[in-house]
Amino acid sequence: MAFGGTSCKCFVYLDTSASKQQSMGPLEVQDLPEIPPFPTRPTLHISFGDVTTYIQPLVSHQWKVGHVSTGVGEDEILSLDRRYKFKDFNDVMDFVQGVADISRAEKHHARIVLEYNTVDISSHTHSAYTFHRIGNEKPESKKVPGLTRRDIRFAIKIEELHETFKERGRTMEFVSAALAELQRRSMKSVLRRYSQKQTVVKTEDAHSTSSSDVM
Repeated sequence: MAFGGTSCKCFVYLDTSASKQQSMGPLEVQDLPEIPPFPTRPTLHISFGDVTTYIQPLVSHQWKVGHVSTGVGEDEILSLDRRYKFKDFNDVMDFVQGVADISRAEKHHARIVLEYNTVDISSHTHSAYTFHRIGNEKPESKKVPGLTRRDIRFAIKIEELHETFKERGRTMEFVSAALAELQRRSMKSVLRRYSQKQTVVKTEDAHSTSSSDVM
């Protein structure tokens, strides 16, 4: 794929369409976390610990937690979403080609919407599983779409790809005036969905369940 470009600095635009500024500023940008190992099968939902280790740093990089489906508990299906802006359509197409390469390598296919200089990405795992234990019985699996480490791996790799475009002056940074509120809502949504009290079975117990039970 082509990564040509100039060495000029990228432009930063501020969206002032929000009716009021938030009393609290946006999250301080954190270092991107290391890419977690590829999840074993069955692919489990993220854990409470993953929220602080992976989701919060991604949110600080302007990823947001979206809703594929609203509901309560497991009926609430979340996604990781990000909008990128570029100098022109050639930059968009090169970036999308890079995203496609990552998708093939990860065997993970997100929703991608592109316009002249904008790319919107939304990722969640359709084949995610949760486990429930009733008494001392063996944990039972249930297929429930949502966020997994497959989405985390994908988002980190996409963010790293974007950094290479940024270094070459091929991006346009768009900072929403409502960023702080979007980040607050994102963290509230993911903490509500993946709070400790919703952890039914320990991850190591779930992984001990044979993948043949859910494949």
